[in-house]
Amino acid sequence: MSIQDQESFLSKTHPFEVLTPSQMATCIEHMDIAYYPKDTVLISPEKIPNYFFIIIKGSVYEYSPENIVIMDYQSEDTFDSNSLIYGECKNSFIVNEELICYEIEKTTFLELIDKNQTFKDFFLKDLVNKIRTLKDKENTSQLSSFMIARVEDTLIHEACIVSKDTKLIDAIDKSMKYKTSTIIVESENHEYGIITDSLLKVKVLLEGRDLSIPVSSIAIFPLLTIKQDDYLFEALTILVKKNIKRVGVVDNSGKMVGILEQIDILSHFANHTYVIESKIKNAKSIEDLKDASKDFIDIITSLHTKGVKIHHISNLIGQLNTKVYQKIFSLLLPLELQKDACLFVMGSEGRNEQIIKTDQDNALIVRDGVDIEQYRPYMQQITDSLIFLGYPPCEGNIMVSNKDWCKSYSDFKNDIARWVNDTQNMKNFLDLAIFVDSFSVAGDKEMLIDLKEFLYSKIQNDIFMAYFAKSTTAFETPTTISSFIGKENLINIKKAAIFPIVQGVRSLALKEKIKETTTIKRIQILEQRKVLDKDKAAELIEAFEIANTLRLRNQIELLQKNKPLSNEIDANNLGKIERDLLKESFKIVNDFKKIISYIFKLDKIY
Repeated sequence: MSIQDQESFLSKTHPFEVLTPSQMATCIEHMDIAYYPKDTVLISPEKIPNYFFIIIKGSVYEYSPENIVIMDYQSEDTFDSNSLIYGECKNSFIVNEELICYEIEKTTFLELIDKNQTFKDFFLKDLVNKIRTLKDKENTSQLSSFMIARVEDTLIHEACIVSKDTKLIDAIDKSMKYKTSTIIVESENHEYGIITDSLLKVKVLLEGRDLSIPVSSIAIFPLLTIKQDDYLFEALTILVKKNIKRVGVVDNSGKMVGILEQIDILSHFANHTYVIESKIKNAKSIEDLKDASKDFIDIITSLHTKGVKIHHISNLIGQLNTKVYQKIFSLLLPLELQKDACLFVMGSEGRNEQIIKTDQDNALIVRDGVDIEQYRPYMQQITDSLIFLGYPPCEGNIMVSNKDWCKSYSDFKNDIARWVNDTQNMKNFLDLAIFVDSFSVAGDKEMLIDLKEFLYSKIQNDIFMAYFAKSTTAFETPTTISSFIGKENLINIKKAAIFPIVQGVRSLALKEKIKETTTIKRIQILEQRKVLDKDKAAELIEAFEIANTLRLRNQIELLQKNKPLSNEIDANNLGKIERDLLKESFKIVNDFKKIISYIFKLDKIY
């Protein structure tokens, strides 16, 4: 292989592309090609190498001290720099398929680390930071102002701020000098309220109030705010969720910096999310909603293509889906029936993690003493309408049109007691799992809140929690990717990575009586409560993000080809960095399964 070929190969192998020309030349000068037959032990606790390995062809397996395969390495992969840096290794690296590789002399490798900080940082980073570095490299070609823009990167209007005791007429006078229709009212401890033109019309003109009143008597508290270094996309999500036209911008101390207007965010993003939200809001019929919901895929594809993080996409789509449910509820259900019922979603919808419409999991609670039969025709209409809008029916029939999921408050309470007390019926655990993720979308949400409080009060049995958590380990998570390369068998990304994280985190959240439903927020709360340490929480979030990103990309490709949706991913279609990310994610998932097994003592149940 010529020097040019060697340089070309190294330039494609991260992080060697960061070397300077002279450092690259030094590297090549002290690099040879080597061959090793199958089963050769390259590194072990007793055998620390004198070379840094880069695979050209073949594969190497990494084994734990228990002789379990925990990682596989293939073409362009490197492995275990730690053995050279620290002079020790806990695991063993053994050739799985005949190996042809580059060997860089240990002294040269350590010299490169010493002279190139970026090169050094990669090898000395913890697992989460390595994953993030790989993700950044993967996304480099996709990065745009859309993805990385922060609030401070767009137009922030100077705020007209007055104290809470200011007379309204003086505040109006000040706002005219600022040439704004928005007045910000400051209270103690950087707490802010807001007065808008529409509020002045309703609270002052229509009520005939005197302009000498203090601004605090009509201001709306609190003003929703966002930090200036937050992502601009998060501000857009708040606007869509809360149906508002502006948010306050504060610095890290909470002090008001200015006002961010809806129109400025929309002009920055130049997408039609707001148009869809407006269509939903103004819909007068289910047919009108069809026009709005059909654009969801375009938004999802656009956001994914531009590199927006998966949990931001799911959050935004989740808010739009909630608005669809609310509109259907208000269009179909008579007003007098709405106040005595609570419509809620469960499963991935309840967790705000269903991006592509895969199915519908929903139910209705009816207040005790109210005739439930009068609701049933409307519930069938809701199911039919959701199907019409592109929400596929649930294969398990967990829908409001099913009498088992449209019942009184007391009947749901009895169900909860049965789910918790009857541990012999596995269906109880399945029903309970999706109910734990429930989220109210319309009607009287207090009924659902009360039912979940009742559920938390019943969870006191360690045996029950062990059976509930057991399904975390129900599906195998591959320890290698190479076994799928060149083969027809596919990786089910949901079973291998997404479900174990969701169920494991859900089990911990139920044990801790955490009310949050989204997986990432649950992880963050578990970290705050010291149930998960900081590093493990960060690893889980990264693995969850990677697995869902690969799943979404695969689903979008299937939709574009008019093929049925699937959770199965062809490893042959993954790029080098994607395979690396997936391997690291599987390692994190397998470690998490061990944590769940330990916490819930899964070895004690059968």
